[in-house]
Amino acid sequence: MFPMSRRSPRVDTYIRKAPEFAQSILEKLRAICHKASPEISENIKWRVPSFESKGIVAGMAAFKNHVGFGFMASPS
Repeated sequence: MFPMSRRSPRVDTYIRKAPEFAQSILEKLRAICHKASPEISENIKWRVPSFESKGIVAGMAAFKNHVGFGFMASPS
């Protein structure tokens, strides 16, 4: 799948604590990000998972009834 060193235990915890319906969605989004860019790393920013490669590329969040995912603007 993707290198374990790029996975963050903090993101694992976030997904595990998310509403049950959202967990599989978050895992799928996570896998897509890592497949699209094997160099991408995970972090928690603003209390939600973010994906970084020379800056924040994207972020995702679980809410009560939905999951959000968005891309960040390029710094250059």
